[in-house]
Amino acid sequence: MDRDCSAFKVRRLSRQVTQFYDQALRSEGLKSTQFHLLTVIGDEGPLTIGQLAERVGAERTSVTRAVQAIETSGLVEVGPGPDGRSKSVRLTRAGRALLDRVDPIREKQEEAFRRALAGVTSKRFIDDLVRAADRLQELIEQGEEH
Repeated sequence: MDRDCSAFKVRRLSRQVTQFYDQALRSEGLKSTQFHLLTVIGDEGPLTIGQLAERVGAERTSVTRAVQAIETSGLVEVGPGPDGRSKSVRLTRAGRALLDRVDPIREKQEEAFRRALAGVTSKRFIDDLVRAADRLQELIEQGEEH
C-alpha cells in the first residue's frame, strides 16, 4: 500500500492508539477492543450481536469472535435474542467488576494520551475524526464508492 495513502495512515494511527491502550489494560488481561465491547454491553446491554456490531462500528463476524473470547473468560453471557434467531449478550457480575477495576486504569491512560498529543492534536481533531468515521459509515451504508 502506498505510504501516501489515507487508508495506510489511518490504519497506522489506529494500530498505535490500540497498542497504547492495550499496554495499560494488559495487567488485567484485557485488550482495548474487549474493553470497548464490555463498556458498550455494560452501558446499553443486553444487546444482540448485530446491535453490538453496529454500536462499535465493526463487522458482525469480528464481534462474534470477540464476544466468544470474553464469554469464555466469564465476562459476558450469550443467550437467545429477542426474535429467536439472534443472540443476546449481557454483562456478568465478573464483567461488571472488571470494568469497575479497569476504568481508573483507562482514565489514567486517557489522560496520558491527551498529554502526549497536546500541541500535536486538539479535541477538535478527535471530534473531526469521529465525524469523519460517521460520514464514512453513511457512505458504506449507502453503497457509494468514492
